Formats: sequence, C-alpha cells, structure tokens
Amino acid sequence: MPFIVKIGAYVFDKVPSNTSISAYYYTSMRDVFVGTLVATGVFLFCYRGPDKQDNWLTNIAGLCAIGIALLPTDPTYHPLIQAKFPNLFTGECYTNHGPLGYHFVFAAAFFLIISYLAIFRFTKPSQTKITERKRSRNKVYVICGIIMALSLVAIAVIKLVSKAEERIYLPETVALVAFGIAWLTKGQAFLKDKDIIPASAA
Repeated sequence: MPFIVKIGAYVFDKVPSNTSISAYYYTSMRDVFVGTLVATGVFLFCYRGPDKQDNWLTNIAGLCAIGIALLPTDPTYHPLIQAKFPNLFTGECYTNHGPLGYHFVFAAAFFLIISYLAIFRFTKPSQTKITERKRSRNKVYVICGIIMALSLVAIAVIKLVSKAEERIYLPETVALVAFGIAWLTKGQAFLKDKDIIPASAA
C-alpha cells in the first residue's frame, strides 16, 4: 500500500513525494489508502488466535487500523495538491479539531499492539514439539516487532522535533513492511513447517 499510493499520486496528481503515508489521503489515492486499512482492520478483527488475549489485541488493532483510515491526518500542504483542491485548506473541507486529532493516537496504538503481538504472542508454541522452522519464524517475529517499535519511536522523535509530519514516510513504510512480513510468516507463507510423516505410516 505505501508504494501503490506513492506511485499512484505521482501518476494521477503529479505529486513527486509526500510527508507521510497518511498524507496520501488528500490525493487521488485516498480510496486505496482507506480501503486497504479498513480491509486490514476487518481481517484483524476476524482473526482468532489461540487464546482470548490474542483475540482482544487483534480486535483492538483492527479497530485502530479502521480509525487510522477514517480519522485523517492533518492535510498535506503540497503546492500541487493545494492548486488542485483549493478549498481543502480553507476550513470548508477540513477543520483541525475533534476526532481528527486522534489519527496519530490510533496509528501509535496499532503499531504498539502489533509489535507486542509479534514479539510476545506469535513466538508462543502452538504445539508441544517446537520445529526448526518454528524457531526460525520466532526470530523473524522478534526482528519485525523490534523494527516496528523502533520505527514508531523514530516517527515520534521526528514529530516532536519538527512539530510536523516531515519525512515520516520512510519509517512508516518500514514499519508496515515489517508488519506484512511478520503476518505472512505467522500464516506460514514463509518458513512453513514441513509435513511430518508418522513412523507408523512410513
């Protein structure tokens, strides 16, 4: 999604770059941005883990993903966007108050929960025998979780120092890619356990 919205905004709006992934909400790629996040939120909400803690955490993460999509960030002040949508910044289409101010809260909660899941929940064994592939997957989970947590810290530092969403596209993208890798690994799209044939069947 980060790459699609970036390429799409360049093709359709001639926007060479943007301050953050969320800023692409104010481009022609809004539907892709919102649709992807809402779909991710629904999938997380429907996910059923091995126990109630996993279910509660993924439910909350799913709601956070939907919140990120439906409560947009401050509009980007890219001159090309401003020229194409002159009323966007006049208050007719956007006011910086109310629920719109909670965009970063939902984003931070989402990445914190997903990081926790990757490091502490995905690594738990689902069966008595821990395979070599499972050990390898656990390493992937921990690395991805740490990358997501560090990316969130980088975003917070950048926002604190600059008082704006300057140059947070990169750490956001890194965090989302790490999330994708952890999730695909959890589903064993990567490092899938080999089928074990019982001795009796052999």
